[in-house]
Amino acid sequence: MKLLMEEGFSNLSIESVAAEAGVGKTTIYRRWSGKVELVIAAMSNFMHLDEVPDTGSLRDDLMAFHAHKKHGFSLRLITGGGSTLLGTVLSEKERNPELIETFRRLVTDRRREQFKLVADRAKSRGEIRDDVDPDYIASAVFGSLIARTLAGMEVSDRVIDQTIDNLIDGLRIR
Repeated sequence: MKLLMEEGFSNLSIESVAAEAGVGKTTIYRRWSGKVELVIAAMSNFMHLDEVPDTGSLRDDLMAFHAHKKHGFSLRLITGGGSTLLGTVLSEKERNPELIETFRRLVTDRRREQFKLVADRAKSRGEIRDDVDPDYIASAVFGSLIARTLAGMEVSDRVIDQTIDNLIDGLRIR
């Protein structure tokens, strides 16, 4: 993952991974058939997802998911090495579709299930309308952070705080 984040997928080589690990290329090839399989294995280990927050508040649960560089999944994914990983997955979508499929299976699909649980809890507490789609909540916050990153705009805990507050305001029961 270190080399992938430093060099990107296209510049990554089995030789550089072996050198970084202090082993021969044959050691790498004994375990993985090639670069794609090696990167998928590395992604599996790197992209762990924290437990589903249950603070008793939709707002606080969403903040726990997204904010704070140490713990918030969204900030980890759009800053530093995480952004390289995300860019790699997206840029290799056509040439190596198994990378994005693995990312979806290991990260996106699991995160979607977590958001469904958070939304269901919020609905049962009467915080949001019953017709709110959990996928919308996840996409609205994370998508806005990616858009801000691409535009060169600030992405911080303060911005996430503001984004979540604006989103929740639109989801509330009227």
